[in-house]
Amino acid sequence: MGKQAVGLLAEIGYTNLRYYVGGMAEWLGSGGAVEPATSAVVPLSNGTSPGAAAVAAPRLSWLEKVAALSLERLIAIWLAMIVVFGLLYWIAGVGMGMGLQAGNQAVKADGQGLVTAIYFSFVTALSIGYGDVVPLGWFRLAAIVEGAAGLLIFGCVISKLVSRRQEELTEEIHRTTFEDRLDRVRTNLHLVFSDLGSVQQLQVEQGVLPELVLRRLESTVRVFRGELQAVHDLLYRCRVMPDEETMASLLANLIICLQGLADIGGSLPSRSANLTAGFKSIANLANDICGECVPRTYAPELKDSMDQIQELARRIG
Repeated sequence: MGKQAVGLLAEIGYTNLRYYVGGMAEWLGSGGAVEPATSAVVPLSNGTSPGAAAVAAPRLSWLEKVAALSLERLIAIWLAMIVVFGLLYWIAGVGMGMGLQAGNQAVKADGQGLVTAIYFSFVTALSIGYGDVVPLGWFRLAAIVEGAAGLLIFGCVISKLVSRRQEELTEEIHRTTFEDRLDRVRTNLHLVFSDLGSVQQLQVEQGVLPELVLRRLESTVRVFRGELQAVHDLLYRCRVMPDEETMASLLANLIICLQGLADIGGSLPSRSANLTAGFKSIANLANDICGECVPRTYAPELKDSMDQIQELARRIG
């Protein structure tokens, strides 16, 4: 659209366009009118704009802030609250004469009274409520507040303990799954090596591979491609890295399989579409495995193995 189109739109009443195919630069260059930016912004009740509210970090409520505290800090706060309320009950008995009552007698302002006040505070925070010690006057409200706060904090403590145990179980599951994955990769690479050896032997004996053997080779190539992808993920995207001894074993198996695949592929007179796609995919994955490419630093021997894998990838591709 040019100036004529913009003028036509303006004549029929479209002077303030929010959407225009030519973009804002063309609209302005053609003389089109633009709404002021401030007119489209409606201030919120607190004086900020919707855009500022959208990019501002979400504010956590006080309950979310309490739940986000560490287990040790929650326990410390819970114990400190019990001591503070116990002192409050005891001081109230000293200064006001109406703190706590045990049986038919008021708790005295002495050492035994302090122990009784702390005991009552513990019982209240745990919501046990034996009834042997009761608050008097306005301190009944303080006991209610302490009981509610104690339940809240103690609930957060229990939640943290359960969450920590769940994290431990999750890590154990991940570790077991990771070890099973490594065992599967090792087993499948051994099977691939065995199948490639059988195909090479038939290739030497018969020269031209039968159709059934070629289909078996296609299946072997697909399996190898999947395990090569698994090793590739271990090197690039795995959160739990295997030790170097395990990685050395996997890379050695890859080299053996890639060597056999390169020898077979080089002597095949022709390849089917599936074999061609499989060889190409394997070559691309193996080409990414190099000593200078992976994000983690390995021993020089492992880097040499990775570079050897990359060289074999060029032969396969």
